[in-house]
Amino acid sequence: MAGTSVKVRKEKSQELRDVVKAVRKALMLDAEVLCEHWREIGEMKACLLAFEKYYFRNGSYASLSMMFVEVDGVQTVDCIGSGGGEGLLNLSWGANRNFAKMGYEELLKLGFEDDKEELEKLSLVDPVE
Repeated sequence: MAGTSVKVRKEKSQELRDVVKAVRKALMLDAEVLCEHWREIGEMKACLLAFEKYYFRNGSYASLSMMFVEVDGVQTVDCIGSGGGEGLLNLSWGANRNFAKMGYEELLKLGFEDDKEELEKLSLVDPVE
């Protein structure tokens, strides 16, 4: 299975619930929302938001998992597009990359930027272009 991952961050400028709500609203036009799970531990807030989308070009579903975290006034989001593979070779024809890019672009609209420090730590990361 192929996957694409990207991490973004920004200083808190709006409530995390509003960020999640905006991303969910934008992406639910093209994809089905599978879950939205919230956790709060002390000062940390986190939300796992997952989507699924059918891609006609390869006849299979791809998923997008987004982990939103807010700690000490900094908001980070991990976007992971996965699945979408089909056939013996499990070719995704870029479905997972396309799905991750959709989430990434919505976050950029909300003021997030690439978290280059985190991306450099992860050797298996394939950043969205």
